Parts: sequence; C-alpha cells; structure tokens
Amino acid sequence: MATPSIAHFGTTIIEAPPPEGVEQRDVPIEGALKNTLRFLEIFGFQPLIENFYPGMGRQYIWHRGEPGDVDYIEKDNFTSYRAEQRPANERPRVGDTVFRLTHSDPVGTWLKWCEEGLVRAAYHAIAEDFVARRTEWLLLTGPDGQHYELGPTQPTAAQNHQIYVWTAKADLEDVAIAYREHFGLEPAGREDFHGLGRVRLLRRAQPGVTVGLICRDDDVEPRWTDDIFVEAGYSHFRLGALDMAHTVDATREAFPSAGDVAFVYFKDSYLELVQANR
Repeated sequence: MATPSIAHFGTTIIEAPPPEGVEQRDVPIEGALKNTLRFLEIFGFQPLIENFYPGMGRQYIWHRGEPGDVDYIEKDNFTSYRAEQRPANERPRVGDTVFRLTHSDPVGTWLKWCEEGLVRAAYHAIAEDFVARRTEWLLLTGPDGQHYELGPTQPTAAQNHQIYVWTAKADLEDVAIAYREHFGLEPAGREDFHGLGRVRLLRRAQPGVTVGLICRDDDVEPRWTDDIFVEAGYSHFRLGALDMAHTVDATREAFPSAGDVAFVYFKDSYLELVQANR
C-alpha cells in the first residue's frame, strides 16, 4: 500500500545518547520527549509507530483519529543525539513552521496543558482572549519547541491540515509558484497572520491540505541550519506531489529515501515527499 498524503508532521527533539551498553528502547523517556508525548496524549493522540536508530536517535509517531477523518493527524517525534538549541532571535527565521491543531474543545485542551506546565503562548498571543473566547485561534509553543495554531475543528480536511511557513518577501512569488506547480495547490486568499505578518494561503481539496506562506514587513532571519538532526525544534511535514519523480528532480536530498517516501529540501522546508493519489 502506498504511503498516503495525510496530515503528518514532526519536530526534532533534543535527547542525550544512551549510556554505553544500554539499548535505546531501554532508556527511560524523559525531558522534552516525555513532555511532548504527554502533550499529545491530552490532545487525544495514541502511539502508532516506534523506530530506533543507533547513534542517531529515537522516533515515536503518534496519531489521532482514523485515516479518512477530516481531522486525522499524525505527529512524528524524532529525537536526535546531536540536536541543540539554536541562538535566540527576535524575528522568525526562513522556514520556521507553524502547524495547525484543531479540536472539538480547544479551550479545555489548552487549560489542561497549562495545568501541567506543558505550553506557553507564542509570540505576542494573549491566552486570556482565547480562554474568554474573544478569539478562536491561539498561537502556542509546545514542549517540543514547535509552534502550533490551536483552534476549533474545521469542516474539511484541507482546513484542518493547515501548515504555515515563514517565507522571505523576495522569494514569496517563486515559492508560491513552486507549490502550485508541484503539489496542485491553488490560491485561497490572503489574511492577517495573528498580527505578525500577512499569509498567502494555497489550498488543495484532495488530498486535503493548505500551505500558508507568511511574510512580514521587516522580513525574516536566515535559517540557522539545514540539518534536521542539529536544530532542536526543526519541523518537517509530509506532502503529496502531483508527479513525485518530477518533484524529486527539483529538490535536494536531505536523507536517503525509504520505500516510496523521499526526504527532501523543497524551497524553505524539509518534506516527507510522497505521490499524491486523488
């Protein structure tokens, strides 16, 4: 069965290597990984797949719902023994990614996370407005260092499966054209992005996905590194190409392919590239 083009995204998490002679699977889950899995558990995720890569890290893929649900989602929690925190900066960096999380009770979920100290509001977001339901959406930072947009479940897969990528103003047109050419995404409007910048939305109904390219007047910082194993909080996501072979030729390999999945750098993002089946 072909790997499906679904809402599947992930984040690199710092983890120390196991002591000599200790198997990876025997190392207790602690720190950011433990908190991230608890964060997901509260949201309704369940374990799906575990992988162990000697000398590199561990992988815990969790999912919520069933494939075919409009709000089905998978989260790939990949630890790296080489990861470190990048230097702090005031502005977002090129390629920084925000993943949308939708829930039937987003406010209740936020409050449960807060009770356990797992989250904080991101950028200048005011959590009190979200709790008071003066706004439907809240930007937050999870225990994995990933930025999320939390809000109510949407009626279509394309609206639930929404990904935002910070993009340099000078590159916006080229990046938008590339997403349209390779993934069949069509313009879906422009909006204010939480007072931080403007977002150009590109959407595909089947398989449902929306990519939002965010720009700001004072632009963004350069990416710190392209190495997904070095930067804690480095984001990646799966995306189905119209013609996978053609798209592979237009990208740069990030990691050797596995079966029908190619791991590539596409413009400002690290992708799990698959063939889209409409």
